[in-house]
Amino acid sequence: ARVQVRSKAPALASARVAPQARAADRASMAAAAAATSSLKPKLIAGAWGAIGASGAYALHRHIRDFEARTPCIVEAVRAAAASRDVQAAIGVGDLSIARWGRSSVVDERYGLARASFEVRGPSGNALLVYGARRPAKLQEAIAEALEDEDDEEDLKGWRRYFYRPWELKQRVVRAFTRRKAPAAENSEVAEERPWDLDTMFVLLGGDAKRPLVLMGDPAALPEYEALCVRRDAQAKSDYSRWRLRIVCGVALAGAVLAGGLRMTKSLRVSQSYGFIRRSLMKHSEVAAALGPGVHVQSSSGTFGAKYINARLRLVGDAGGAADVDVTAMRDSATPGGGPWRVMMAKMNVAGVSRNLDTSQF
Repeated sequence: ARVQVRSKAPALASARVAPQARAADRASMAAAAAATSSLKPKLIAGAWGAIGASGAYALHRHIRDFEARTPCIVEAVRAAAASRDVQAAIGVGDLSIARWGRSSVVDERYGLARASFEVRGPSGNALLVYGARRPAKLQEAIAEALEDEDDEEDLKGWRRYFYRPWELKQRVVRAFTRRKAPAAENSEVAEERPWDLDTMFVLLGGDAKRPLVLMGDPAALPEYEALCVRRDAQAKSDYSRWRLRIVCGVALAGAVLAGGLRMTKSLRVSQSYGFIRRSLMKHSEVAAALGPGVHVQSSSGTFGAKYINARLRLVGDAGGAADVDVTAMRDSATPGGGPWRVMMAKMNVAGVSRNLDTSQF
């Protein structure tokens, strides 16, 4: 009998240690979850910051390289500055290009380009829109070169050398001789591709009703059709415009109604959620279990105007975490709903559940 008692003693000791070990594991897991949850907002903020920085850099690069990639921009500004009508409207002197509102399109294959931007003078501003065209002979040569480049892209691998054996010979010779060619021979000097101003008009003060045509036929530019002519808008009949206004009015009224209902619901949810949040942060048992600095990490459930059935995840500054289930109601007949009555409040800390004192809510 004594031997049996001695053999059972280590088993009883291990049985007592096992719950303590499980509680320690749960506490460590709760601390790890709290650390991960605190890191998640930082990662989200860092991702949005990286996206914002990338967008800002792309915008800065677009503005910085606008004059370099847009042909004939200097000639267009000089032609506008030399116009007497432009001088009378925005002043005599050098014109500067506004930093914002720049737009340009360059089609290398067809030799067409157009741009629109705001120019500022001593006494006013104007919107300058122009189109440029590459000379016919030069455009033919460039078009042939682009077609050859497309053909070269289609021929890849050893198939390319089958159709161009001289390139294989040159490659073999370079591989055996290993002679470095001078830098002047290897570097390709990019020749400037000249462009000619073809069309240009100016909107003095941004007035689209009175465009000032300085060169060519502005109808060839899409900007002139969109800003000045507006045939698509004028093609609608009065009845069609009336129907469009009715549809837009109904859509706007529906959007305002939905937004108002959503705002009202959000206010009600914020009131009920705020009541539970403030009560739990002031609760003495929650402070004793999690320590100072208790805050809500996440919440789920129903936060209604007269009924609450939710679960909240609480985390303290010391790393403790707890799940709290709360059910509360208030009288619907009382104006404003009356005071909340907490029916149940249960807190789970490291796998151990306890009922909270509802009188502190």
